[in-house]
Amino acid sequence: YLLQLGLKMRLATHCDYRIQCINNLNHINLEKECGGSSNYDVTIALTLHNATDSFQTESDPSILQAITTLTVFGNWPQTKLSFLEHMYRLKNLNVIYSNIQIVEDNPLNHLFNLESVDFSHNGLTDVGEIFVFEKRPFKLHKISLSYNAIVEIPGYTFEDVTSLIELDLSHNMIENLNDKPFTNLTNLEILKLDHNRIKNLQGAMNELFNLKHLYLRYNELNNIDLESLKTINHLKTFDISVNHLEELNDAIFLRHWEHFNGYFICKINLSKNRLTYIPNAMILDAGHETHTKKSVATELDLSGNTITDIDFNAFQSIEHLISLDVSDNKLMTFDVNPENLSSVKYLNLSCNFLRTLQYRSFSLMRNLENLDVSHNLLEYFPDQSLINTHQLRHINVTMNDIVDLHNLRITFHPAGGVLDMSNNSLSVLRIPVNEAVGLTELILKSNNITDAYLIQLKDAPNLVRLDMSRNIISDLDESSLQLPETLVYIDLNFNDIQRIGPSSFYRVPNLKTLRLSHNRIQNLQYGSFSGLSNLLNLDLSHNQIGYLDSKLLMDLKFLTILSLRYNNMHSLNDDSWIHHKQELKIYLDGNDLSCNWLAKTLNNYNNGYSKVQPKVLQPVVEGNSIEGIPCTQEVENTEIDQKYVIDERLLKAVQKILEAVQNQTLYLKKINWLSILQNARNNMASNANEP
Repeated sequence: YLLQLGLKMRLATHCDYRIQCINNLNHINLEKECGGSSNYDVTIALTLHNATDSFQTESDPSILQAITTLTVFGNWPQTKLSFLEHMYRLKNLNVIYSNIQIVEDNPLNHLFNLESVDFSHNGLTDVGEIFVFEKRPFKLHKISLSYNAIVEIPGYTFEDVTSLIELDLSHNMIENLNDKPFTNLTNLEILKLDHNRIKNLQGAMNELFNLKHLYLRYNELNNIDLESLKTINHLKTFDISVNHLEELNDAIFLRHWEHFNGYFICKINLSKNRLTYIPNAMILDAGHETHTKKSVATELDLSGNTITDIDFNAFQSIEHLISLDVSDNKLMTFDVNPENLSSVKYLNLSCNFLRTLQYRSFSLMRNLENLDVSHNLLEYFPDQSLINTHQLRHINVTMNDIVDLHNLRITFHPAGGVLDMSNNSLSVLRIPVNEAVGLTELILKSNNITDAYLIQLKDAPNLVRLDMSRNIISDLDESSLQLPETLVYIDLNFNDIQRIGPSSFYRVPNLKTLRLSHNRIQNLQYGSFSGLSNLLNLDLSHNQIGYLDSKLLMDLKFLTILSLRYNNMHSLNDDSWIHHKQELKIYLDGNDLSCNWLAKTLNNYNNGYSKVQPKVLQPVVEGNSIEGIPCTQEVENTEIDQKYVIDERLLKAVQKILEAVQNQTLYLKKINWLSILQNARNNMASNANEP
């Protein structure tokens, strides 16, 4: 980088420059071999901040002629962009955030090498003759006029830019397209008109036979006229969400694919309109092209309307529907032709008024992977409707009225599946043998579970994660948790647990994480965690454990993280952890442990006498603390404490000495055996040599 007079210049590769300047372009000279009639391909990308619209240059005159990319920021309410006069090699022009309201004349008319032009984030009210050229620029592929204040577009505006592929007119104030300004843009593939005030399309896109993506969201359209359907029928992306549509033409789902090749996904977004009814789709005629090889897939979004009825054949003209979203409507039933849903992988029926799912509609959904029926009025789990689906990855049944569940006759994806039944009224759940095959995660938080014994999951052999947080379980004993031994994660946070009896978790020996925070536990019993020899993380935070003896956790031989945060704990006996094999981090925020104990424990850890490391998630800066860990200063018998510390350290030192002696003894034994073996070999050799 070269920094001088507000200038930054970098030579990326030979004769390839990146230059940044403030106000003017000064004191820049190209390398000798890059100037004049260079044999090298010279490219200059110039970024100019706080520029005037006729900035002066004291640099080599050939600099302006060599610029290929120009990005300019200024403040020019009215401008002729005169600095473009000599930039005949310019390919990419970005005049953004410059408060431009009027561009006089046609300053681009001589720039025949332009490939992209960006006038976004200005205050243009009229495009004028900006895109009028002496000779058509056949390389110009992209124009952005977004985030301006354009109200109308005359028919001649884009007559000379027939090579255009992408046009962005979003975030303006365009009200109508009466003059049909896109007629000459026969190569256009992407047209963005979202966030305007358009009320009618008026056939303005009818000549855009290569258009693939049309964005019209956030306008004021209340009707799709038949004339405009000629273009809409062959779009990959048709986004007309957040408009005022009240009725849907039955031909709007038809698609023709003459100019598309290969596999692609067609996206139709009609969300957040005013639709109340989806009629039967237009019947396919003999001339309509179909794709039997499924090279075309369709995603349809009808969410956020007020739809009360969907006709049985509403989706029959859609090519291979793979995603259907009808969430946030007013459906009381969903009864559609199953043949039209056979390819669906994602189905969202949430936020409606469904009380059941029609078996007929789901009977052919063998490809369904994600189903959302949350926020409905279901009183039972619709497993019978899903009996033919064997690829399920995620089912969301939250926020319904399900009280109990005695069968789960569904099969999840071979890689596993998730069932979320949070926020129901569940108190009883039983999964019989050979049901819920492939279920790996079950979420039951925020239900009415009072007795964990009534959640019978021991016959769910694939289950690895279980969330029963935010229920009202008060007691655990050896019969409470009827769970499979495959579980590695259990969440019992935010319950009302007061007692954990011996062997409460013996059925889940492979558990790695156990969360018991935000309960009412005051005391732990010996054997409460017996059998959890593989447990790594234990969360006992936000309980009422005033005193804890580490002997109670001796079964947790591989414990690495223990959270005791916010228990108002006044005493912690960590003697039994002196032989702990793993690094054990204990989080102690919000407790009242003594500073003497904390200092001793930290000192033992820092000096290698112990593997117990006190920690906090949020270090304190006020009050008594050591290394950011809060503690309570108190007067103690220092002599007794000192003896205790000395005895403890002496014990640790003696242990290390004994280990060293043991290792040395083994070494000496090995040496002795080698010596004896060598002597025996020598004697044998000597005896063999005697006559």
